[in-house]
Amino acid sequence: MTPNTPQNRYTLRTPLRRLSALLALCASPLLHAQSAPQDAEPTWHFSGFGTLGAGYHGTDGVQVRRDLDQARGYEGDKLGFRADTRLGVQATARFGPAWGVTVQGLSRLSRDNDWAPEVTWAFVRHSPTDWLDLRVGRLGVDIYPSGDSRHVGYAFTAARPAPEVYGMATDDRFDGADVTLSQPVGSGIASFKVYGGRGRGGYYLYGQSLANESPVTVGANAQWSSEALTLKAAWGSTYTAKDPSLQPLANALRQVPAVVSPMAGVRAAEIGISHHVNFASLGLLYDQGPLTVESTLGWERFTAFPRYEGWAGTVLAAWRIGAWKPYVGYARNRFTPDDKPLALPALNPQLVMLQSVYDRVVDRLRIDQRTVTLGARYDFGGNYALKFQIDHTDAAASTLFLDRAGMPVSDVSTTLYSVVLDFVF
Repeated sequence: MTPNTPQNRYTLRTPLRRLSALLALCASPLLHAQSAPQDAEPTWHFSGFGTLGAGYHGTDGVQVRRDLDQARGYEGDKLGFRADTRLGVQATARFGPAWGVTVQGLSRLSRDNDWAPEVTWAFVRHSPTDWLDLRVGRLGVDIYPSGDSRHVGYAFTAARPAPEVYGMATDDRFDGADVTLSQPVGSGIASFKVYGGRGRGGYYLYGQSLANESPVTVGANAQWSSEALTLKAAWGSTYTAKDPSLQPLANALRQVPAVVSPMAGVRAAEIGISHHVNFASLGLLYDQGPLTVESTLGWERFTAFPRYEGWAGTVLAAWRIGAWKPYVGYARNRFTPDDKPLALPALNPQLVMLQSVYDRVVDRLRIDQRTVTLGARYDFGGNYALKFQIDHTDAAASTLFLDRAGMPVSDVSTTLYSVVLDFVF
């Protein structure tokens, strides 16, 4: 978890027997391989983060959510507290200078519409030199210029990382390994990371909680950081071999006689059961004196029928005045399907219904949304940030906005008023 500031964590050396035994068990095979003393007492670090959030908008029948992996959001004409509120805790044990184990848990509104805690990180780290870092276990995909998790609100200037960009990145955890190489370059530190493993995550859409079927994920990122500037480039690829969700549609299209619609069979043959997602992004964070500028530009291609491709971007600028930090931002995304026309003749109710289902499937992930943000952040007490924010969003099509039945909405314009308290400990 990490806003990268030392005041956001503290050290506790009192041994907790159960957790100590668990972490020692995870690390013991690696420690033994390096002939580390098995009776060494670990050095403990405990930390946490959280957000208490409230939001209101006046668009009746629409729920505004910050992530695709939330089942609900802020409802129209109601003061809500669910979408931004979350609590996370983290424990790290250091076994000498080169070995460590980290476990992080998080509770927030999930795609199953509950607050069940989930393990977001659980890994063993080995740093044999200053320039090499290896981790094995449950890890996060490192794509955020301002920190290493979209859930640590304190690390971001605004009330939430831009949903148009970061709210779409629900597959940002995996079970596997990563390797990071670091080296001083000029006035800063350059690093290069590669990772791979089994992706974890899912999303809520069309009234359903959906999880990917053991996807394989690989990726890399390169970063250069100085005292004032961080530049980051990231690339990732996720492949899911089994996704039979569209097979009922394919089977129905195969039943349409060729004399009725020769294109129905063609479209049925194009529907596959494997999905492949590729993404790339560029991020920038400038923070010096009173000025802060954050920006991310991303691109994604998704091979699920009919195949989608799009981009998303955000920029936010802030100016610190004492403990206050007013800011203004803009975010935009656009995700469109390939053109796969199919016009079934309206010969009977079954064909009319099949045409309606086909049209909905083709457009199910279409996104065309833009948001203008105005807000102010007030830092107090060392580890607390109170944020007041107004977001005006125009959405020609949105999967982040849902109606009461959990279906995506289109042609919506709304203004969300938010107050959040972010904290770390």
